[in-house]
Amino acid sequence: MFDLRLGKIRKKIIGPDEKIILEFCVAKKYSNFWLILGLIILLISLVFIRDLFILILLAISLFGYSFYLKTAYYYFLTDKKIIFYYQFFSSYFISVDYHKITDLNVRENFFEKTLLQSGDLAVNTAGGPKEEITFNHVASSYLIKKQIDELKIKI
Repeated sequence: MFDLRLGKIRKKIIGPDEKIILEFCVAKKYSNFWLILGLIILLISLVFIRDLFILILLAISLFGYSFYLKTAYYYFLTDKKIIFYYQFFSSYFISVDYHKITDLNVRENFFEKTLLQSGDLAVNTAGGPKEEITFNHVASSYLIKKQIDELKIKI
């Protein structure tokens, strides 16, 4: 299911003369954390607290959030640009050419860095008041930053 959807997205947003260098999404450890937390809450509520419907609802919500993270966010590095693509109930597409990038910022809070090995990578261009693209909760954010820096030099 995910591969079929990813193939459709590639056809929609990648140009015919573009080559994908890297494609990535929300870190698996990050999305699986919410899935496991939901499972733990569900088990606790079923075994110990049978009357609390709210905990069961919370567990189901965390399952849904994990699924949402795995299916909604797609990130691409091509030989020409960086692409952020979001699609769940609506779609959102941003691309930035490498020569327009001025800053790359990596943010890793303690919890995500130590337990989930994920972080955020923000891409900024000249003239904008805020970051144009933020890759949230990606694995190996420093390695992705390094790869973008190398692609910027090549172009």
